[in-house]
Order: sequence, then structure tokens, then C-alpha cells
Amino acid sequence: MNKPHKLTFPLLAFSSALLLAGTALAADDKKPEAAPAPAAPVLQTAPVAAPPVAFTVPDPVAVVNGAPISKATFEQYAQQLRNRAKTDTPEASKALVDQLVMEELLVQEANKEKLADDPQIKQQLEIVKRSLLASTVVRRMLSENAPSEDAIKKEYETATAAMKGKEYKAAHILVDSEDKAKEVIAELKKGGDFAELAKTKSSDSSAANGGDLGWFTPSMMVPPFAQAVAKMEKGKFSEEPVQTPFGWHVILLEDTRDATPPSLDELKPQIQQMLQSKMIN
Repeated sequence: MNKPHKLTFPLLAFSSALLLAGTALAADDKKPEAAPAPAAPVLQTAPVAAPPVAFTVPDPVAVVNGAPISKATFEQYAQQLRNRAKTDTPEASKALVDQLVMEELLVQEANKEKLADDPQIKQQLEIVKRSLLASTVVRRMLSENAPSEDAIKKEYETATAAMKGKEYKAAHILVDSEDKAKEVIAELKKGGDFAELAKTKSSDSSAANGGDLGWFTPSMMVPPFAQAVAKMEKGKFSEEPVQTPFGWHVILLEDTRDATPPSLDELKPQIQQMLQSKMIN
């Protein structure tokens, strides 16, 4: 005859902590610290550890005050936890059974207090139900309508078309008038250091780094700036101020290179997600 389970205060506190912590399964994922190495080699055969005793999941896995917890319930919980912790060891399986017993005790207590009839509880359950139904439909749609390889390749070619061409590495000095820009150019012609002039005269946030803009493609810059850079010779600065909506620029072109877009394999997960998102929306 099964001994009835009671939900005492210590048991309630323990079960709450267990549920909030996601059970002791996460702890099972930690590896024990290695034992210190011996000072000298030991000339003897190390004992072979006995294989772990397999945990056979019965059906039901437990009976709590006459209410059975089915093997199917156990397996469903195990599947949900599998991505977060190990659940394929005897210790982890037993810990999960303990969690289910604790949870069942809490549910039985909630039923005694008729909490399911509480309007707020009903509202929360309805929200969970709607969310579960919606996410289930989305998962089915995605699994049944996975983007084809041709669609992914076509999207990749479209996305990377703008990435081809030249990349530029440049620095600039931004001022608020054409006259100030011409003064900077005059100082550069006298042998002034571009980075130092950028630090003292540029109003752009790049001033602290000597005006460095790093590598960029023309599409990343406003048209007047991109057009001016494309006409420049590597290692030279612009001898005429370049006007943009931000002000007046003096530009130093440091280097150029052929742009290399990411490979299809690198972008494939993002493209799949984007195509699936388009399908859902």
C-alpha cells in the first residue's frame, strides 16, 4: 500500500526551490574536479570503474496520493530539459522524477484551494494556451515550408551583389565651413600630420582616433563622400573640400581592396530565417 504524500511547509519550500532552479539536472551537467596527479608514477593497474546502473523508467514513474505520473509525462519533461542539461543519466532521471512528484503535490494543493477557478489564473492559462497554439502553428508552417536551396541561393546573390566591388580605408577631418577645410588642407600641404590635425580640428566622433573611418564600401557613405573617395589616389588627401549634409570634409585615402562578401555557408542560416520570417508575415 502506497504511503500518502503530504505537502508540509519544509517540503513546499524545497519543492519551490527545486522548481525555480530548474531541478538538480543542471548540476548534473558539471564535471567533478580532477583528482591531483600523484608525485611519482604508480606501477599498478588502476581499477576499472563499474558501469553506471541504467535507470529503467517505469510506467507510471510515480504515484502521488493515488494520482499516477505517466511515463509519457516524464519523457515530455525530459525532452524539454534536454537542451539545457543532461537527462540521460540515472541521477538526472531520478532527479526529474523527484521534480515531478513535487510538482504533482503542488498541483494537488492548488486543486484543494480551487485555484483553477480564480479569474486571474484562468486569464493566465488562456494566455499560455493561445501562445502555445500560435507557436505550434508556426513550427508546423516552418517545417512544412522550408526554403528551397534555389531560393536561398537567389537571395544570397541578391544580398551580396551590393557587397562586391571596392572597399576603402580612409580618415577624414570634418569642419563646419569651407574656409576651415581649406585651412586644414593648407596645413597638410606644409607637412602637417593628418591624424594630429583631426584630433584638434575635426568635429566628428572619429577625431579621437585621428579621423580613422576604417574599411567601408561606397554604399555605406553619403554619395558626395563616396564619389570623392572613389576618385582619389591611395596615400593622398583631398586637395579640395568635400561638402556633405554633415559639413565640410578633408579626406585621406589610406588603402583600397577588392570587397569579398561572406560565403553562402556563412549567410545561409540568416537567409533561411529571413525567408521563413517573410513567409510567416
